[in-house]
Amino acid sequence: MEVIRRLQQTPVEQVPAVFIITGEEELLMKRYLQALIQLLIPPGMQDMNLVTYEGKDFTIESLLEAVETLPVMARRKLVVVKNPSFLETKGAALTEKEEKKLLQYLERPSSSTCLLFFCRVKPDGRKKILRAIKKVAHTEDFPRLKEPDFRRFIQQELEAAGKKADQKAVRTFAESFDYFTSQPEQTLQDVSNEIIKLVAYLGDQQRVTQEEVQQTTYAAFQNDIFMLIESFAGKKGAETQVRLHELLSRGEPLMKIIGYLRNQFKLMLRVKELTMQGYTPAKMATKLKQHPYAVKKTVSYSKRFHENDLMWLLNAFLVLDRQMKQGLLDAQQAMELIIAEICLRK
Repeated sequence: MEVIRRLQQTPVEQVPAVFIITGEEELLMKRYLQALIQLLIPPGMQDMNLVTYEGKDFTIESLLEAVETLPVMARRKLVVVKNPSFLETKGAALTEKEEKKLLQYLERPSSSTCLLFFCRVKPDGRKKILRAIKKVAHTEDFPRLKEPDFRRFIQQELEAAGKKADQKAVRTFAESFDYFTSQPEQTLQDVSNEIIKLVAYLGDQQRVTQEEVQQTTYAAFQNDIFMLIESFAGKKGAETQVRLHELLSRGEPLMKIIGYLRNQFKLMLRVKELTMQGYTPAKMATKLKQHPYAVKKTVSYSKRFHENDLMWLLNAFLVLDRQMKQGLLDAQQAMELIIAEICLRK
């Protein structure tokens, strides 16, 4: 990303003394931190020039001692505070004495040390100590990407792995992820993992086509789920059971399959309601905050299910979830019974 490239090109002596990085995309936060480590600390010198604290398992006294200690055989040292609980809404607050000491340091931070606050949880903007940090810190936020940036991320990751993908392949790959829904389940870490799998599948082949994307990674899982829903909608009991077993035999977790099906059936019910109100698929996507591709697929499948069947399925999944948590039944057997029940309905 551009922000990481800018950091990599910054002269060491111009690196800010205090950083605070936040955001929903932990993968980008980690890459930013790694770029900072590589910039500040010579190879083989991390043990003496990199200090990391986590959560609340440290004292302000030990933190201040670390930032005030000079680097060893390096121009700068780096002190990282990951998930500082005293910046979080529900985190333990600093004592008055601790806060005063940290505020005093922030007024004149050491020029030989870089202090970085790595915040996976959004900091509480009402806290005095956070406002003080932001006054002197260089701040970077890594929110979820917009669609053009998301596709660009995929393209760049493939190029970094020595692969060239056409636009159709990138679009298909992007559309296979649950990234733009109102309650997305996936992050760039999931996308990166799937790219690694795709690259391994391609081997020495450099070109990435739409067909290969459809045959691999998460896109393949999603396509198989839609085929499962297709046979479900046609009330083909035996075929639906076979497709379920094929997914399980490939190592797909049953809870992942159930979760995806539940979300799809819930979306179908909502789509039916909006269709009755005269919404087009494009307007539905905007209202539901869903990706247009997912809504288009859902609209086509929703026509195959009766509203009563969808309501029954959602209730069955709710009961299934509750009973599994209580250890009252075998999840796979229960899923097979749900398939049998809905496929026998007229």
